[in-house]
Amino acid sequence: MTQSPSDPRARSRRGTRARWSATVAAFATLLTLAGSPAGAAAAVPGSPPVVATQERPAAASPSPSPTPSDGVPALSGEVALLVAPIGGGVVTAGQALIASVTVDNGTELPTAGAEAVLSVGLESLADRRALDAWLAGSDGAAVQEAGRAPVEPVASGARQTVAVTVAADDPVLTGRAPGVYPITAQLAGADGELEARSVIVVPDPAATAAVAAMVPITAPALSAGLLTADELAALTAPGGDLDAQLTGVEGTAAILAIDPAIPASIRVLGDSAPEQAVEWLDRLLSLPNSRFATQFGDADVATQLRAGLTVPLQPTSLLSYMDAGDFPPQDGADGENSADDAGQPSGAPRTDASPTPGANTPGAGSATPSATPSAPVDPSAPVYPGLAELLSIGAAREAVYWPAGDAVAPDTVAGLAPLGTESSPALTLVPSDRTASGSDGAAVPARGDAAGAGVLVYDSRLSDALQTASLLDDAVLRGAELATASAELAFAKADAPGAALLVAFDRSSARSYVALDTAIAAALEAPGVTPLSLPGLVAVPPAPVEIAALTDDEGALEAERAAATSALIDDEARIGRFSSIMDDPQLLTGPERAELLQLLGVSWLATPAARTLALTEHRTETQETLSAVEMLPPSTTQLISADSALRPWVRNDLPWPVNLELRAAPDDVRLDVQEVTAFTVPAGSNARVEIPVQARLGNGEVRVDLQLRSPTLEPIGQTQSVEVVVSAEWESIGLIVLATLVGLFLLIGVIRTIRRLRRRSTADDASVAP
Repeated sequence: MTQSPSDPRARSRRGTRARWSATVAAFATLLTLAGSPAGAAAAVPGSPPVVATQERPAAASPSPSPTPSDGVPALSGEVALLVAPIGGGVVTAGQALIASVTVDNGTELPTAGAEAVLSVGLESLADRRALDAWLAGSDGAAVQEAGRAPVEPVASGARQTVAVTVAADDPVLTGRAPGVYPITAQLAGADGELEARSVIVVPDPAATAAVAAMVPITAPALSAGLLTADELAALTAPGGDLDAQLTGVEGTAAILAIDPAIPASIRVLGDSAPEQAVEWLDRLLSLPNSRFATQFGDADVATQLRAGLTVPLQPTSLLSYMDAGDFPPQDGADGENSADDAGQPSGAPRTDASPTPGANTPGAGSATPSATPSAPVDPSAPVYPGLAELLSIGAAREAVYWPAGDAVAPDTVAGLAPLGTESSPALTLVPSDRTASGSDGAAVPARGDAAGAGVLVYDSRLSDALQTASLLDDAVLRGAELATASAELAFAKADAPGAALLVAFDRSSARSYVALDTAIAAALEAPGVTPLSLPGLVAVPPAPVEIAALTDDEGALEAERAAATSALIDDEARIGRFSSIMDDPQLLTGPERAELLQLLGVSWLATPAARTLALTEHRTETQETLSAVEMLPPSTTQLISADSALRPWVRNDLPWPVNLELRAAPDDVRLDVQEVTAFTVPAGSNARVEIPVQARLGNGEVRVDLQLRSPTLEPIGQTQSVEVVVSAEWESIGLIVLATLVGLFLLIGVIRTIRRLRRRSTADDASVAP
């Protein structure tokens, strides 16, 4: 059982870790506890270390943990035995050997009383292959009994742990030459005999090595651009994943690989950020550990290069994630702002002076001050932080790239090499099993040069063992894996004498701070080890190294990943063109880029099905965004006058107003249509657009093609066609006929009036004649 304080941050951390000798006493007390029920044991994520059962020998990959049903753990049907030397299996001169022997009863009947017998090999194991064979149970070794301890009967579903101690002056230990020795634990009793295997390490005082350990500070796989306030509150609370990661590295010399999306998620919330998240960020920035930034969202750079990019993608703007109410005006602000890297146009709410992203700023590119002239704004406007400030992780080494281990190939390293600077040459992290000299499991010097490209090679086997140990909450299970890690470290020092070594913990959001802390200590505080910082590691003279090519299967998998990445990049380009309808396109393009990078996160590769689903959902959402602004299908229009208008409806489902142009093109000269009509549709509304038209003489049907475009002439939505029935010529003919008839009637009336007047004048003349 491992006890931890209620608040990990409150625990006292010594200036140096307690040595393995101090751990012996603690484990001696722990291992005297017996009969603890299996249900009370800590959950064990991942695959447990080597165990042996009555039915089968010890194996490297035992059956998975039983699945609980109705709150009661299912029985495995086996009695399992585990041996774990304490102190990571390291036994220095003058130190006793204490090993925990655990019996886990997964059967329905209690076990009989028995005796645990601990034996130690007479000869050391030769190399890593011999270590594999021993732990897998495929190779034997001559052993000598070293100690015994009684084991009481174990109830069904329960576990019991006993300690077997071998005194420091016992002949089994005294006079042993340095090396890795096999050990066994046997349980002899009425139920038959069980055997479990592990190893101990007798360190060589003359064997020294400088070792660096890299630990990622990353969030779980995301499809959203940033963590929400609720997610941050949970992750940074005591016991949360981010809190555990940070607490686990405090007081160590681990090199931190920090996802800049995490501090950005906290900073964009301004005054509304959860208090524990703000405290977590303060703790991160105050740590003295050397560090570098991963890509935003820990996006895999190898896949991006294979998708055709020459420079990995960087975030462009996070303005859409910020609320004005969370960023009050600052006293003494100068009342000016500029178009900076936060994404604000001139005249928008102010941003603090910040640089423009380039290629090598941690997670965002190098900083180049913006020379854009500033424009006066309201001094009471909110002051948003710039992009570089949002992404800052503190003082960090630039141009360090950590691609997914199974994706590294010669083209990856060669593609990243030009991205560095003279002061910070590009460095790519490479697992040793991806190198020609380390493909068989041999250790490789940490600092390498691959055909002119700088690389940092981490030991695959040692890293895997420490990674597994860091994921185990059960102290006994973790102790067995740490013993394996100690053996891997001893062999690595022997394979590469005098060379600097590197271990890398893989991304994970499922480990306790105790497990992480212990695993780091196993690497950096082992006898003869000097911890290396990142600057110290970079300063080591590089050794030539050859990067191995991908196998056919690996190449096919990478091709699939690259195709999916290309599809995301193409969709983003469509969003970029579509966003030209907005006053500030970065409100749309910024989140799209952030989400794209999160979907390329290395953590997604551990769950291919979930990754595929997330990619599909994102592409669907992208299509919905592209369809958020469109012209509704118009109906047939009857035109009975010479001057009229077409009035189609335009829908805008975006939360921002959009600026559009409607372009009309008739297919017949009988209709004159205004070619371009500019208009604005308010956010979340429909608007009717009036297009003036004029009919010429003639009648019939005219088709008018209507196309929405942005002010930059990008097509928006599909072209719509409206049928216009032109009947305007009958109106003109009718007017002409009517005017002619009126003219004729007037003329006839005039003629009749003149003739009447003439007849009247003639009659008057006749009446006055003599």
